[in-house]
Amino acid sequence: MLADTFHSFSQQTMGTFTALMLHLAIGGFFLAAILSLAALLLPSRVKSGAADITGVASTLALALFFAGRFAEAGTEPLSNMFEVVALSALFLAVAYLVASRLKPMRGVSAFAYPALAVIFIVDYLLAPTFVRPGHHGPEEPLLVAHVVLVILSYGVYFLAAAAAVMYLLQERQIKRHKEARFMKDFPSLESLRKLVNTCIVVGLPLLSVGFILGFLAFSREDWSSLPANPKVLASMVLWLVLIGIYLGRLTGLLHGRRPFYWVLVGFCFVILSYVGLGLMSVRAQQATHTALEAR
Repeated sequence: MLADTFHSFSQQTMGTFTALMLHLAIGGFFLAAILSLAALLLPSRVKSGAADITGVASTLALALFFAGRFAEAGTEPLSNMFEVVALSALFLAVAYLVASRLKPMRGVSAFAYPALAVIFIVDYLLAPTFVRPGHHGPEEPLLVAHVVLVILSYGVYFLAAAAAVMYLLQERQIKRHKEARFMKDFPSLESLRKLVNTCIVVGLPLLSVGFILGFLAFSREDWSSLPANPKVLASMVLWLVLIGIYLGRLTGLLHGRRPFYWVLVGFCFVILSYVGLGLMSVRAQQATHTALEAR
């Protein structure tokens, strides 16, 4: 049912080429997730390179989708939750591919690609918030920069969550003096710790600057509708999570495994707030539409 809803929205609101690229990208990321997990569990039969090749092709298709969308609709893709989430997935994919080329970390793909698949599953839930033709996106340069920086911070934080899962799994096995076969390709604990710390240090300034630019560009109507804006509220949840983790590490309250647990707890909070607030927005839109039809 969700797939049918998504398909109908994509057909109604975008051109044939962009719809094709979007479908190819999503299908490709799901295939990359399956291949990466198979390579982790069955390394003798499936190579992780197959997942990366599929992931590169999917990332390219998603990039072409947004290139087509921006060409045909201007800044409209920045105004709805569906495409904002999809754009954060694009930045996550690019961040993983760049990081893996700068410093190869085998095994990360088995968490990065499934994370992308989960993001698109969540996106299916937000498909009804896809804007209708004729709805204009933000045209104020500061507001556009705000949206882009916030999306970048989401991509960085999702990568931190994937690295945190790998760290906790590997650390637990080491303490038990066991080593699961699928963990032999994991990066070292120190590499994963540095990756999570880097993501927090990079993601917090990105989100903070994004907030400042957004608030500077907000109109009186934007401020009045702030409590009902799921994108802004979910981003504020992420900002509070990042601030908490950063201050916790700085003061020593979060040490050992605690920062990694909090990264995952924060990830769950962000996903739940995004989905919950998005569904509330959908219901509010449906109620308004029903009331208008009744009149």
